[in-house]
Parts: sequence; structure tokens; C-alpha cells
Amino acid sequence: MEPKIVSRLEREIEAVLAELFARTETQEFPLQPSPQTLHLMAKAATTVYETAIENRQREKSHCPN
Repeated sequence: MEPKIVSRLEREIEAVLAELFARTETQEFPLQPSPQTLHLMAKAATTVYETAIENRQREKSHCPN
């Protein structure tokens, strides 16, 4: 994916994660993540998504129609 799209996706995921942890009762989770942890979680999720896209493109290129 283009770096601009990757950055946007990371920011969006990070914002959603921050909102989720802010709204949820503190005792429901064993740890309230720091901003750095939220950022790393968003980067990891984006990497998984990018890998899924790459795998799908590879599968399409190897499968005859």
C-alpha cells in the first residue's frame, strides 16, 4: 500500500483503539495501554492488513480463471 494510506490507516486504528479503551470500564482490561502501546497496536494491525492484501494478490496471480 502507499505510505500515505498506511499512515492514515494507522492513525484511524489508533484513534478507534484509544476510544475503545477510554469508554470501557477500567476493570474489564488488565491494563490500560499507554499512547505508545496504542500506536504499536495500530501499526501491528496495519501490518497484518497489508500482509493479507499481499497474500490475496499473490493468490490471484497464481490461480487461473
